[in-house]
Amino acid sequence: MTTPEITGIIPSSEGATPAMAQWFALKAQEPDALLFFRMGDFYELFFADAETAAMALDISLTTRGKHNETPIPMCGVPVAAAPAYLARLIRRGFRVAVAEQTEQARKPGEPPQKGPLARAIVRLVTPGTLTEEELLEAGRQNLLLALATPAKKTRGSAPCGAAWIDISTGSFETAALSQNQVEELLARLDPSEILADPALVPDPFSARVAPSITLPGLETARSRMAQAFDVAQISILGDFTDEEIRAGALILDYVRRSQAGTMPRIARPLRRDDSETLGLDPATRASLDLVQARDGTTTHTLLASVDRCASAAGQRLLAQWIAAPSTDLTLIQGRQAAWRWIAGQPGLIETLTPLLKKAPDLARALGRLSTGRGLPRDLAATRDLLQAADALVAVLEPLCNESTPPLIRSLFAGLYGRADALLDTLEKALAESLPARIEDGGTIATGFDADLDRYRGLRDDSKRTLAAMQQRYAEQFNVATLKIKHHAQLGYIIETSALHGAKLRDRPELSFRQGTANLVRFTTDELLELDRAILEAADRASATERRLFAALVAQTVSHPALPELAALFATADVLTGCAKLAQGGSWCSPQMTQDQEFELKSCRHPVVEAALGRATRFIPNDCSLPPSQRVMLLTGPNMAGKSTFLRQTALAVILAQAGLPVPAEKARIGIVDRLFSRVGAADDLARGRSTFMVEMTETAAILRQAGPRSLVVVDEIGRGTSTLDGLAIAWATLEALHSQLGSRTIFATHFHELCSLSDSMPRLTPYTMAVREWQGDVVFQHEVRKGSARKSWGVHVAQLAGVPMPVVQRATRLLAALERDQGKSVPQLPLFETIASPPDEPDCLREALEALDPDSLSPKAALEALYALRKLALETKNDLT
Repeated sequence: MTTPEITGIIPSSEGATPAMAQWFALKAQEPDALLFFRMGDFYELFFADAETAAMALDISLTTRGKHNETPIPMCGVPVAAAPAYLARLIRRGFRVAVAEQTEQARKPGEPPQKGPLARAIVRLVTPGTLTEEELLEAGRQNLLLALATPAKKTRGSAPCGAAWIDISTGSFETAALSQNQVEELLARLDPSEILADPALVPDPFSARVAPSITLPGLETARSRMAQAFDVAQISILGDFTDEEIRAGALILDYVRRSQAGTMPRIARPLRRDDSETLGLDPATRASLDLVQARDGTTTHTLLASVDRCASAAGQRLLAQWIAAPSTDLTLIQGRQAAWRWIAGQPGLIETLTPLLKKAPDLARALGRLSTGRGLPRDLAATRDLLQAADALVAVLEPLCNESTPPLIRSLFAGLYGRADALLDTLEKALAESLPARIEDGGTIATGFDADLDRYRGLRDDSKRTLAAMQQRYAEQFNVATLKIKHHAQLGYIIETSALHGAKLRDRPELSFRQGTANLVRFTTDELLELDRAILEAADRASATERRLFAALVAQTVSHPALPELAALFATADVLTGCAKLAQGGSWCSPQMTQDQEFELKSCRHPVVEAALGRATRFIPNDCSLPPSQRVMLLTGPNMAGKSTFLRQTALAVILAQAGLPVPAEKARIGIVDRLFSRVGAADDLARGRSTFMVEMTETAAILRQAGPRSLVVVDEIGRGTSTLDGLAIAWATLEALHSQLGSRTIFATHFHELCSLSDSMPRLTPYTMAVREWQGDVVFQHEVRKGSARKSWGVHVAQLAGVPMPVVQRATRLLAALERDQGKSVPQLPLFETIASPPDEPDCLREALEALDPDSLSPKAALEALYALRKLALETKNDLT
């Protein structure tokens, strides 16, 4: 996928009509974005924008007027349906600038408008700056990330600063890292949009880089960061590196630009230390399908299999825990203790679940309110969550005591009475039934503001007032059929038949306004005054309600406790979901330690088990990797369950270090600092890498980064090349993991020759997938047992896959012949073979090289020395042969 471009040519603005001159001026402000230009009830696109959007949205391309005698390409979307079209464009990676009318049309009776209404870009909609509910996934973060390197070039690998924001919730975080850690950070965060030098961003994420990005200088960045958070110096906010400050300033500038100069509510930046996060490289994340599967869906993922949350906010937090498991033992044990406590309180899960389910998504409601796109329901969300907080406190208060886990006590303390005054205001201010938009009226409750009630009374009582006036005029003028009606141009008028109208023309208190063949319309000074009063009351009621709404929004957005309340509710939701998961008894709370122990009893693969459903029983397996036997060499046929076993072991670590229940009868896990999962094969055609090259690249990463506290699960290292090459690579890799790196390792392989290494590798234990032959068929038992496989049953798997029987039979005969000849033709590979020069023979060539002093040689002497070395090398070679 590549970043979509606006195809076509934008002509010169010379000779443009006044309206199109506006379009050209606004387009020049955001040349890389599609311009949604408001024209009445439509957003219209012109020239290349229209051609690109028409193709992307599959809508009609037409023309509107001419520019320099050439028809202007045009397409448009209704304003009411714009969110749906925006969503489609954003998913395709486009950026959209929205231009609205910033000047009101003149009312009847006012001087006519000269020229087109003024317009301005009020919003830049990009993948990373979304706040609208219809454009966001409720259970997924929407991150905008910025990367910065030092302002001055440095030798070696330059440090890097990262900053990321979720505008929809206001969260803001930073990190300092090296450039070779960028891809791992991107894989963990999965940002929707990236602000960076394209050279910094690896290929899998290059399509998300925003165009036309300029990093601010360090002093400018310091000033902008301090100003954004109203502090004298950036150091007040935390100890940030220069690169983090530049990345933070870049991201704040971009957010301000996307919101047409206004800054939404953003939390103070929080610095993240990756040293307390389990290391997961992109290949590991891809092989384990943690939050998103490789096909882009979320159905068959670890997140989906363990998600028991009642709210979207809880789902987002759970996804963060899974994407970034912790290495902080205290944090992990604190989460475990909290959900175990909830599960152990009779009836508590059943009480909390409906409370959490009804609690609105306050974080995103605050995001919309702070950007000026808040709706009445967003204020109601604040009120409802505060009410839910009081209800949650009422549930927890009688249960909390000194033995209550610290995380539960902090939840209780954080929710208790944090915004009572705001809740009281919102309960009084908001109507029971709210409109969809503030423009529709009826957001503010009756009795909250006396002026609003008076204006509404005059507006709403106008029917009764007009009815009484009509009755009085009918009696006064002796015309029973006289009516008072509202006319679009004339306002409120007296209307009667032409016959009666002729009699009333001479009445001095009546002013003739309009006549037709059948009707005559009059007005009076009293009626004109009432007409003005009714219109003014409606306008004043609307203006007063808007003012009150804006004041409530400002009070809500500025309240310091609300973001924390939203976070606490999400935490309560995740912990309650964990308690639900563990309640059935088939999930355990693992014992976490600081040593290198590793034991899983009857562990299962949560994603596979969820996919199987209740109709099929998943066969659990144990996994023991104690320090004395930390390497498991796993053999067995294809389809016997090796890959499933590898992945379920890795997923158990992810869940355990996220502080979540583990699908096992019992577990004891020493904290893992880095997890490597190399399971499954895939090529990388986009970067010109074969399956074997990808495999070797990932293997190299493991061998360079793994250590004694790491867990390595690898499958079939060396399968992408010739048998002997593959065996040699697998052998050497296994030796390094066992003897040099000291990692806890599960090494699955089809090279059965490696099983003999258990005699020379004291910490290696062979295991195999249990297989049973029955009446000529092979039964895969999906059980892991000690021992080694006798064969791979590859021919049998080929038969199961539908390979024609003659081919299967021929393969069976060939296999038997090859197995008979194998021992005669292929010598055993040596164990730990080393090559060295015989100790009693001097290395003449090395001695000659060491005797040379290059700095003292003239050019002629250097050339003579080179010839002498070549001669000596040839003589040494002949002696050896």
